[in-house]
Amino acid sequence: MTRRSRRTRVAAGAVLLLVGLTACGDDGDGGPTPSATSSSSATTTSAPTATPSTSAPNTGTPTPSTTTTGSTLRSIPVYYVGESRRAVRLFREFRSVPDTGGPVASAVDAMTRLAPLDRDYSSPWRPARRVAVSQTGSALTVDLSGDAFSNTSVGSESAGLAIQQLVHTATAAAAQSGRPATTVTITKDGRAADVWGVVRVGSPVRRAPMADVQAHAWVVSPQQGQAVRAGRVAFTGFGTSFEATFSWVVRTETGTVVARGSAMGGTGTGGFGTVPFSATLTRGTYVVTLSTDDPSGGAEGSGPATDDKSFVVR
Repeated sequence: MTRRSRRTRVAAGAVLLLVGLTACGDDGDGGPTPSATSSSSATTTSAPTATPSTSAPNTGTPTPSTTTTGSTLRSIPVYYVGESRRAVRLFREFRSVPDTGGPVASAVDAMTRLAPLDRDYSSPWRPARRVAVSQTGSALTVDLSGDAFSNTSVGSESAGLAIQQLVHTATAAAAQSGRPATTVTITKDGRAADVWGVVRVGSPVRRAPMADVQAHAWVVSPQQGQAVRAGRVAFTGFGTSFEATFSWVVRTETGTVVARGSAMGGTGTGGFGTVPFSATLTRGTYVVTLSTDDPSGGAEGSGPATDDKSFVVR
């Protein structure tokens, strides 16, 4: 099957997201969790046996609580960038990360240095030697060492999305820890600064409207490379689509379609929401693809938004 291009292309006007932003919904991360398990009707064929891992609106799906095991925090939300509909958008993964100073600092630190599970995603940030976080009420300040901004290929447009990537990661982690935040002030080595040579940080920034920066379709669970049990496999997507209608398909490693169907999610009028569906699968390695509805059949615009994940059934 065709995967999204790994080369990052920039959405026009992304830098404008740094000023005049309006928050959407509450400041918690309202997307679905990796363990969400609802299903919808589907058309399924027998899978061959194969030889043997904005604020978003409150959708009612619980966010996984942060748990500490030794020095590791689990189910920490980390945002990455990926291509969708000929533009670059934000996608999220839930990760187990080292505890480097609490959920927010750990999430931001991971965002700068942890490679995404999905190789279609990437990050313009570079590993930060130091990440310091303070919070006063609903206002976060995230101070990063200068090496976090050392990527020399970040242009004026991609810089806007990079800032939103950090704002989304920090506010999602803050909400998950029980201390929601509405603004994030980013500083470099303790002060306001011009970064990447194209944008200035040091002022409070809110999450941009979801439709402007988040992918309109992404597969939340299973995550890339995750192993699940054979039988009825539950999938969860997230996004927004025309008339709240999404399509999905499951293929083998060689591209053979073993299940396909449609699912409902979001409001159908631009609101984001969960997209549950399921399929009966035998042991093997598969790829699931979730797509928004494209009433024009590709005749207009940039076609459907899609996301896919490879996973293992045992």
